[in-house]
Formats: sequence, structure tokens, C-alpha cells
Amino acid sequence: MVAPEIDRRLFLAAALTLIATTGCGTSEEAVTAIVGAKLIDGTGAEPVENVTVVIRGDRIEAVGASGEVDVSGAQVLDASGQVLMPGLVDLHIHYGGGEKGLRQQFAMQLEFGVTTARSLGADDEANVALMHAANAGELPAPRLYTAGTGFSHPNGMLAGVPFINKPTSTTEAREMVQKLSSQGVHLVKMWVDGTLDGSLALGPLPKITAEIRTAVVEEAAAHGLPAVAHIFDEEDVRQLNAAGVRHFVHTVRREPVDDAFTRWAKAQELTFAPALSKAQDSWYLAENPQELEDPGLVKAFGDARIAWFKTPDRRDEMLANPQGPQLRKVYAHMQRFVKQMQDGGVTIAVGSDSGAGNVAFGWGAHHEMKLLVEAGLTPLQALTAGTGNGAYVLEGDDAEFGTIRAGKVADLLLLDADPTIDIDNSRRIARVMQGGVWL
Repeated sequence: MVAPEIDRRLFLAAALTLIATTGCGTSEEAVTAIVGAKLIDGTGAEPVENVTVVIRGDRIEAVGASGEVDVSGAQVLDASGQVLMPGLVDLHIHYGGGEKGLRQQFAMQLEFGVTTARSLGADDEANVALMHAANAGELPAPRLYTAGTGFSHPNGMLAGVPFINKPTSTTEAREMVQKLSSQGVHLVKMWVDGTLDGSLALGPLPKITAEIRTAVVEEAAAHGLPAVAHIFDEEDVRQLNAAGVRHFVHTVRREPVDDAFTRWAKAQELTFAPALSKAQDSWYLAENPQELEDPGLVKAFGDARIAWFKTPDRRDEMLANPQGPQLRKVYAHMQRFVKQMQDGGVTIAVGSDSGAGNVAFGWGAHHEMKLLVEAGLTPLQALTAGTGNGAYVLEGDDAEFGTIRAGKVADLLLLDADPTIDIDNSRRIARVMQGGVWL
């Protein structure tokens, strides 16, 4: 987990010393100075007023108190009264719609300030190739991590999706991982749960077996790929961790976990990206129809989808869902789990499950932070979940993004209002910078 610094003065001094001794980039690179902003640096540290951040090329060169940082030769942007924070990291995305759809979804994420995204299990070879092109700078997109096609039981989760990997033996599972590795994926993903968000409508679904799960994890590790699992039950988290999995999406949801689980999860350095947005999406827009007037959501979903949500029959159907009480019970377990893990020092990160159900691209990351606050996190903790913690899940302590420190990549959001006061202010985006370039 990203830890807040104890003394901000020491950090700022160290940042300036680093630049003085090593430098970042060359004199020919563009230099921008953002002056006078309130800084939320993504580490979990308390915000700092009146800070200057200097960007040279695609990197942050210096961070310090305004008036104490040399901005000579830089293009100066007066950010007095504004808030500067890292670009958002969303760890749970499902893209679709072919190249046209993906390009639109990438653009929408960037507009909402999502500068890094992890795609979990719904990418065929064409999607993977397009993501590699995006990472090479051939088209606008967030920094992308993909699992290619995920793994499930032949009759389990996503049984109707034809290209999901559904091995029937450990040998077949290993061969599927090898194929994914040849495509250059960044991780593997497994669905290891017997119910969709707690719904009992389909009955219990068979789970991918423990032997095949272990084979997937072992083969992935042999190719340098981490494994991520979509889970529901505590017993599966424990078995998967014994096989080598540390990173999970969703939460333990069947029943509340005890304090012993929290201590164990911290000791094992587990991380969770809860996807609260997906878990409550079967009722949220029906109960909050005013959200359908939000210009950002309208743009993210499109007029036709918004009109569909506004039809009385659709709203009545959502509110009368016979699975509603069960889904809300599961959601309450998730909220308790999130708060319990946060209080116990277990890493919570943002993973919206955008592209699945009724969660819109870009908008979903901000909505997820809002729901983390409703679950008991402070706004600052939710913002850290959506920046530094997400970067830590992807790249550990070596992540070059997700925080605002000297030497890091300059993925930045400039806001017109303070999201530590009201988390909804994360949507008050004035400008987005990706790799040192204003979008």
C-alpha cells in the first residue's frame, strides 16, 4: 500500500535534491510549471497548499513550495485556487465493440481523467493487439494492462461467452496460459465464484477447480505474469493465495469476515478492488433518476442508453427485481468488508467494472470512489485508492505513475474544486495531462 510521508518538508527537500543531482530529461524537452495548486499527491499524505510542480518532457522534475522551486524557462500555469492530483487508475474494465468501440471507450476514460486502466478477461487477440498499439502511442488511450481472455469453468461464470478460456484439464490450462503469454498480455484473470454478484437467479454455478486454478497460476508465474481472481467466498481467497495470488477483484461477499481474516490478508499483502459500482448497478439508476440528467453520464452512456434507462417499464423492472433483497444483502457485506480492510491496513484500490452491467466508462471510476466513501473511507482514502494504491497493485513500489513525485510520469488532473472536502469534486476536471501533455 502507498504510505503517506511523515514529514512533507523532508519529502519536498528530497525531491529537489534528486533533481539537482540527477536531472530529468534534456534541455530541449518542453517544460511546464503548475504553480500555486493545492496538491493531493496520491500517497495518502494530507494535501499541501500552494505547491509548484515542474514537468520536463513526460516526467515530473520537481515538487515544492511555490516560490522555492525554480520555474525559469518553463511555461507557467497559474493554478491558484485549483487542486492538482494524479491521473486515475481503474483496475477493473471490460472493453468491447471492436476497434471503434475501444477507441470511443479509451477517449471517454481520458476525458474523465482515467490515465491507467486494467482490462480483465474479455479481450480477444484483436483487442490485445490494439492495446499494444495504444501503449506504443499509436492512438489515444490510458496506459493499458490486459489479461487477454480470462479463465472459468466450462459451465461456470460467463458460460455464454464463447472465447473465454474454459479448460477441462491442467494440461489444457497451461497451454492456454502459454498462448496468452505469446500475445504479450500483462496478467491472467480467473472467475472463481459460483454466483453473479450474489444473484441466486441462475442457481449455484460450478467453479473452476482448485487443481486447474493452481495450474493457471503456476504457468502464469513461469511466464512472469501475475494472476488476478474474481472471487465471492473466503475459502477461495485462501486457496488462491496459497497458490500464489495476491490481487483480487470484488470482495468476500457470502458472509462477513472476522478480524483474523483481516490480519491474515494484511500479512499476505492481499489487495482488493471491490467493484461496488457493479454490485449496486441493478438498482442505483432506478433509485436515483436524477443521475440520468448528469451531462457527464449522458455523454458516457450516449443518448440511446439514457433514454432506455428513463423508460418507466425499465425503472419499474429494476425496482421490482425479485433478486433485489439478496443483492442488497450482498452489497452490505461488501461495504462492511471494504471498511474492515481499510481499517486493517489492507490495500483497497479502485476497480469500477466499467463496461459490465450499468457502469459507464470513465464515469465509473469516479462513482467507485464515491461508493468507497459511502462504505466508510474518507475522501482522501478513496482518492488514494484511485491513484497510488492502483499503481501499487499494478507495479508495486516501482510504479512510475499514480503519485506526484519527482521522477514519476506526469499523469495529472487539475481540478476546480477540492475532492477531499466532497468526493464528487473529483469530477470538476479543468485539465488532464497524460505523459506531460495536456489533452
